[in-house]
Amino acid sequence: MKTNLASPFRVLRALSLLAAAAAAVAPTAVARQVALRDANIPPYGLNKPGRILLARPVVLQDSRLRVAFDRRSGALTRLEDKTTHWLIERRPDLGVSFRLFAPLPHRNYNPVFGLNQHAAEVKKLSDHDIRLRWKNLVSKNGGVLPMTLTSAVTLTNGELTFNATLENDSPLTVDTIDYPYLGDLNPPTRHAPLDMRVMRDGHPDNLWTTEVYPHFSNEHGYWGDFFPLKTREAQQSRFCLIQSPDEGLYVEMDAPQAPYRMQYTFELRPGVISSVNNRVPEEDDISGIPVHLEFRTCHFIFLKPHSTVKLAPIVVRCYRGDGRAGVEIYKQWRSTPAR
Repeated sequence: MKTNLASPFRVLRALSLLAAAAAAVAPTAVARQVALRDANIPPYGLNKPGRILLARPVVLQDSRLRVAFDRRSGALTRLEDKTTHWLIERRPDLGVSFRLFAPLPHRNYNPVFGLNQHAAEVKKLSDHDIRLRWKNLVSKNGGVLPMTLTSAVTLTNGELTFNATLENDSPLTVDTIDYPYLGDLNPPTRHAPLDMRVMRDGHPDNLWTTEVYPHFSNEHGYWGDFFPLKTREAQQSRFCLIQSPDEGLYVEMDAPQAPYRMQYTFELRPGVISSVNNRVPEEDDISGIPVHLEFRTCHFIFLKPHSTVKLAPIVVRCYRGDGRAGVEIYKQWRSTPAR
């Protein structure tokens, strides 16, 4: 009988090619881990459950809304629609206060993470007002920076308003600041979908709808981004609706004229199950890595050294109904004389 020796050699050849491919990929994986470490962005995101020692929260609430801030860090740790029991910000250990970027002369990447700061003040002034203050901010690569961020948070009839001021006494320019910041945006139920809706070219009756849960596609490519990301411009839409089938969250830049560029930003951490269907993991964590959707308003302030800026106020409120109910809030806002 004639023996075919070609098959064993083909198998050995295939195995050697696989081994070479694995060796080629390994340095890339190592390089990515080094990049994440240097960027102060661990693979699980900015926080890990139990990493931040939470203090007793400072709470504002009325008949419609409940919001809580960590007394030590100033992070927003809870946001709840009391009328429907929607836990919008659910897990306190994933709460975030703010983030800003202040490039150095010799290195562009110099973030200031709110989670690395100890709040100088988290004070409840009344049943409707809280004042938050962070001073001498610790940056990633530039040491302690003489900057002060102060925020007045007000809750009135279910409407939550963030009025913040940044004092920059450093020699650096502050390019952007993310505030306010939801570190754990959740749908009303595990199986309820979430969309973001913004105006097309400033027309409130023509909304641009994009799904963010349970599918989340990355719109910014893979370069320069560690996690799937979506952004929308506030110049084209003064409001952003985070919409589920029967209720939603209304987020608005409360200014007659946009003082600078601002974006509504959604970021999914650590990523999707598959890039084929962009499915978001349903579990709270995968192998100890928390799964969470972030939402923040990014202000492109380009604040010069030794100057101060008052950020555009951000208004947050809940509503019942579909997107038309959210648009109606904007129409009422626009009809007021000050606007």
